[in-house]
Amino acid sequence: MYKILICDGLDESGLKVFRSAEGIEVDMPEGLGADAIKAILPGYDAMIVRSRTKVTADLIAGAERLKVIGRAGTGVDNIDVGAAGERGILVMNTPGANAMAAAEHTLAMMLALARHVPQATASMRNGLWEKKKFLGTELYHQTLGIVGLGRIGSIVAERALSMKMRVLAYDPVIAPEAAKALGVEYVSLDELLAGSDFITLHTPLTEETRRIINRETLAKTKPGVRILNCARGGLIDEEALCESIAKGHAAGAALDVFEKEPPAGSPLLEMERVIFTPHLGASSRQAQENVSLAIASQILDYLQRGLILNAVNFPSISLKDYDRLKPYLLLAERLGSLQGQLCRPVVALHVTYGGADLLDIPAQPLTQSVAKGLLDPILSEKVNLINAPVLLKHRQIELTASTTSQSRGYTGEITVTARGPGKMEFTATGAVFLGREVRLVRLNDYMLEAELQGVNLIIQNLDKPGTIGHIGTTLGNFNVNIADMHLARSRAEDRAIAIIKLDGEAPQEVLEALRSHPSIVSVQQVKL
Repeated sequence: MYKILICDGLDESGLKVFRSAEGIEVDMPEGLGADAIKAILPGYDAMIVRSRTKVTADLIAGAERLKVIGRAGTGVDNIDVGAAGERGILVMNTPGANAMAAAEHTLAMMLALARHVPQATASMRNGLWEKKKFLGTELYHQTLGIVGLGRIGSIVAERALSMKMRVLAYDPVIAPEAAKALGVEYVSLDELLAGSDFITLHTPLTEETRRIINRETLAKTKPGVRILNCARGGLIDEEALCESIAKGHAAGAALDVFEKEPPAGSPLLEMERVIFTPHLGASSRQAQENVSLAIASQILDYLQRGLILNAVNFPSISLKDYDRLKPYLLLAERLGSLQGQLCRPVVALHVTYGGADLLDIPAQPLTQSVAKGLLDPILSEKVNLINAPVLLKHRQIELTASTTSQSRGYTGEITVTARGPGKMEFTATGAVFLGREVRLVRLNDYMLEAELQGVNLIIQNLDKPGTIGHIGTTLGNFNVNIADMHLARSRAEDRAIAIIKLDGEAPQEVLEALRSHPSIVSVQQVKL
């Protein structure tokens, strides 16, 4: 039974998805503060928030059961993503579900700002008819500067172009070709500031974008500029914006979000040339339904199937890729686990993906599966795909990966090379058989086809008669049953290897008895 805590409410469409799913229990209490959430969170596997609840490191510190935090919306600046990642908690959002609503709200705010719609409405409510006072400006042939050309920014650009506006765009994380394909001009931030009549913000809130509109950047804008923010509070230095409007440099602003919400006491609220809405960007009936359905489906996919979509601290895996990746994820984890038990301590890992099957699928989830497998046998704390890379860094284990089209006769194979102190090194290669079975096909110089599961003895010995007999006799004397056995010889040395799958774990005295034979070089017991 998975328990899900919904902190800030959710549309009925998403609740129906949860209620119709087997093994799911949902709670949606109203008005919980941080202390109340912290007290009950240890009893839940997942939590869903919107913008109100702040998911801090302190809040999730004792939530040992928590596996995933879902943000029913785009921004995740109210979630400590780093702290969640260190605790192995997946963080996901719904970036496209409310894009149209947010873009249309931006356009509505721009039109209302340009034609003084809220002010004229208020004037008429007071019984006035002030036609000359509310002289507006057309958008036709005006220049719109878009900071952030993601999904929402792109929709705004398309709609603005249809109104015959000139559109400039600044976004350091997209290629200029992407802007050109939309029909907008890709420019530097300074060029956008200097050339725009309207500037609209559509970036996430990060250290780089925090207060991107400030005294310095406002000074670079043209006189009469109008500023819009329907993205995230904190992108604008509100005091600097207030000063610019008061001095007559900026002609006005339209704000849907604020640094502090609600913005009680903000001097902007008293300015006639500033219009506001109370964080309504995603508040359309369709957006609420889309966001609710999206986050509910994503949470269920992760809890019940391990499918990851729209994660912000792990690469997303589409359904198509997941079906192909699934056996290789298992193979990667088992190879990592094998190396974590054979090579101690590990100081560096290199993973190589070979063959046609692995050329066009995302490799990062596989690499993180190797890291998880490596750490699981050696750490007492919870290790999963989310926090494995962080834990590797804490232990100063270097992890690298590469891909090649070459393989040793398999359509897809994974090779994990573990390096220990000095010249100690182990190389293990695995492949997927019949689309589902994971096998070890090479260990150092030994070629074989052994199952990667269960309890196994890995015995290296001099290639001399009687050694295998001694192994079988010793195990029989201690009543240890052999389930499977694979043998191989080294081409370079006069040595052999035996990988023996057992029905159960062998006691330490059995291992010592095996090691006592003069032809046996090493005996290691691994659990996969």
